Amino acid sequence: MKSIALAAVSALYISSGPAYAATLSDLVGGATLTEGDVTFSGFAFTDNVRTPAFAGDFVADANGIEVTTSSTASTTTLSFNLDPGASISGFDTASSLGHMFSFFVDFNVAVAGGSTRTLSDVTLGGGDLFATVDAFSEVIFVDGINLPSVELEIFEDTLTGSQTSDTEMLGGLSSLDLFGTVGGLTLGDGATAGLSAFSLTFDLAGTAPPPSPVPLPAGLPLLLAGLGGLALLRRRKTL
Repeated sequence: MKSIALAAVSALYISSGPAYAATLSDLVGGATLTEGDVTFSGFAFTDNVRTPAFAGDFVADANGIEVTTSSTASTTTLSFNLDPGASISGFDTASSLGHMFSFFVDFNVAVAGGSTRTLSDVTLGGGDLFATVDAFSEVIFVDGINLPSVELEIFEDTLTGSQTSDTEMLGGLSSLDLFGTVGGLTLGDGATAGLSAFSLTFDLAGTAPPPSPVPLPAGLPLLLAGLGGLALLRRRKTL
């Protein structure tokens, strides 16, 4: 009986809990992600591959990009995961042009108005970018609004090397708009490039607010009362 009660209560809590993951398509449609006192909203997405795309190009789909949040006591991370991952190779023999992937993703990050915390810096990283022979893959985020402007870049380039993380100080902002470009290009036979993940981690200055109490599901008191009645009936039968 006890295990049944715990399972029922757990099911109610799980069904009423907040969501910390969504497809980029849902977010572009107006959904938001909230992690503690930090909210991500205002998402926009545009695939930027040439039209018409070559047979070997990778055309990104917002439905295939999962966006998740996670946090520690002093950071909040927004992660992007592509499924399938972007992957290109070789070049188009008819035009002698390389294959490509390219898309834009923008969003706003803001600390809740009642919070005393601010955004102190941001790090772009968590990527699995690759490039071989004669190719590159890159992720770039800029804001272009605040001064000095935020410019973040990670890349894997067979000509210039690689950069796996990049950090910018934000100086105590409460809100920030970021505009991202994700792309790659192969420039010769046997070249490959691609990625399937990257993330942005925001450091927060100040004291984190206490966690919000989880409200009891509306049916929980009735459920507990019913289970208590069953337990009492069972006890009477054993006497």
